[in-house]
Amino acid sequence: MSEISRKPPRDVLRRLRQEVGFCCPVEGCGSPYLTWHHFDPPWRAEKHHRPEGMVALCREHADKADNGAFTDDQVRTLKREGKSRASVVRGRFDWMRHKILMVAADNFSYECYTALEIGGVKSIWFERDEDGYLLLNVKMPTLARRPRAEIEQNVWTVTPGADEVICPPNGRIVEVNHSNGDRFRVEFFTLENSEKFASRYPHMVNCKDMPEYPLTAVEVYETVAGTGLSLTPYGISMGGGHIGGNYFQCLAGPAISIDLGPEQGSRLFRR
Repeated sequence: MSEISRKPPRDVLRRLRQEVGFCCPVEGCGSPYLTWHHFDPPWRAEKHHRPEGMVALCREHADKADNGAFTDDQVRTLKREGKSRASVVRGRFDWMRHKILMVAADNFSYECYTALEIGGVKSIWFERDEDGYLLLNVKMPTLARRPRAEIEQNVWTVTPGADEVICPPNGRIVEVNHSNGDRFRVEFFTLENSEKFASRYPHMVNCKDMPEYPLTAVEVYETVAGTGLSLTPYGISMGGGHIGGNYFQCLAGPAISIDLGPEQGSRLFRR
């Protein structure tokens, strides 16, 4: 019989995160960068993934819990009361770069400020701070007329109502899923060389104008329920159509502009 993996299954992780309201339940913490802790029994006593004997904590408090900082009764209180303490879930991408490759809808934008515009409204774009660093902004379209995840100058915010928020301690990914099918995901990473680029994007190996390596990149995913609009790093679909496979550098206007008309466009961003 193979040994059980230290990492719990996705459904267990989802339950643990939901249980604490997607942020660390330790008083005064609230970090969204969650991992897990086995306490009843501890992992060293029995290798298991029973959620009733586990709790989602940030890495700092998980390490402290692993070393006996909290009693079992205290951990049970965190599990029971953590969600009631949670409100807005907020974090920050600490990826500060002067040059970033944006990958959205199978379009590769380098030193372009606006990657996607929908109905005349910016949806994915960069702004530079006073030190010249590019800061990511994302406004998620939706028909739900309820707040959705947003990123403002690298700070991401998820208001209550999300079905799932995935934000591991590595600080380079945030994924938000809603019960109606709205989905949002952003991932930062480094491409060390042209071979890594070709491995991740094999259909773009003939691109001659890629910038120098190592290269910081960010991928953006969005699904807008009820519209047929679905955007991934590998393409964008809207009403059955599909576009992608382009490379833009130093573009003045948006890399992608979807013209829906002012009324339909504003409807997607109305809260």
